[in-house]
Amino acid sequence: MISVRSLCSIALVLVASGVAGCKEDPPPPQPEPASSAAANKGKASLRTPVSPIAKVDPQSMKEYRVDVCYFGTLSLKQARDAYLASLGKDEPSEKKIPKFGTEDQAKAGDPPKGLLPAKPPVPGAAAPAPAPSGSAAAGPKAGPTPPGKDDRRPFNFSARAPHERNARACTVALSLKEPAMPDVDAALAEYAPFATELAKNIASAANYYQREEYKKDSFAKGKELHAKLIADFQKLDAHSDKLGLAVSAWHSSHLPDLAKADEGQKAAITALEDARALMVILSSKNVDPAAAKTALQKVETSAAALKAHGTSHQTDPWSKIMTPALDGFIRDVKAAEPKLTDQGISSPALFLPVVTSFVSVIEGKHRALSRSLMAKGQAATREAAGAAQPAAPEAPAAEPQKE
Repeated sequence: MISVRSLCSIALVLVASGVAGCKEDPPPPQPEPASSAAANKGKASLRTPVSPIAKVDPQSMKEYRVDVCYFGTLSLKQARDAYLASLGKDEPSEKKIPKFGTEDQAKAGDPPKGLLPAKPPVPGAAAPAPAPSGSAAAGPKAGPTPPGKDDRRPFNFSARAPHERNARACTVALSLKEPAMPDVDAALAEYAPFATELAKNIASAANYYQREEYKKDSFAKGKELHAKLIADFQKLDAHSDKLGLAVSAWHSSHLPDLAKADEGQKAAITALEDARALMVILSSKNVDPAAAKTALQKVETSAAALKAHGTSHQTDPWSKIMTPALDGFIRDVKAAEPKLTDQGISSPALFLPVVTSFVSVIEGKHRALSRSLMAKGQAATREAAGAAQPAAPEAPAAEPQKE
């Protein structure tokens, strides 16, 4: 049996530890009185309020979507020209595999067909030992595909043109009702579903041939897609030209108002309009190479002016965002100059970068506008917050000392 003395000792230890624990626990937080909370609500917060989200005016937003739609889907003409050139008047077959003009866009470092890219080596790690001859690591060999394994070739995304993304811009532009653009809206109503369907079929066909799925169905799907593509390729010029004329007429009658624009915005819009004029020349059916060269020089001049503005205004969003896009557009146009004829850029592989880089200029202008509006909103918010702060009371004047 436990003695009474032992029980008393244990009880004293428990009481002592309980007292120590009570001393170490912090007191529970006291709720703030209702009167104090109400008073704090009326006080101005010292934290800078979150700036409002930049809101682009409806006309600028719709013009942006319409421009991406029209100029971006010029790539559909590039895909058509490459497709027809690769087949001639024949149907797809083992002897004639269609091309879409994106094959040359693949980077030199792309993995061989059928192989996934290897993971990059870890810096400082030892080089992997060569695989023994005949092992699985030495490379794929002909043989049956293991059960359950997908033997399709991985799609080469570096060679995929943004047909579907640009066609979706047409659908978005059509959904924007304000402001009304009667001729543009009418052309969009016809062009948006047409371009979306054509872009989808081009992407499906490109995927089909890149994965070599025609070996499994003896070109059944390829011939089905071929019939759809040929039918839509014949209608492409009429739909695209109708929209292009409506877009050009709209911009001619709705020139950008630069009266309230700052210097960076003026330089950026001037460069964009010069690039637009050059792109219209390059995408026309009868191209004047001399006029295109003059237009390119004009773009170089306005792009240089925007870049010069950025050197003295390094936080200016117009120069920071649009200068790289303009440089890329100029570079791609110069690369295509040797293939420029009175029929346009004769190489589909060189025309596609011109289209995509000009779309980057359009998107750059939109991003710069959003960034500029956001910066102005933040400045206005800081100014309003500063005005809301009460002025510090003046210190009372010191009493003169008695002699």
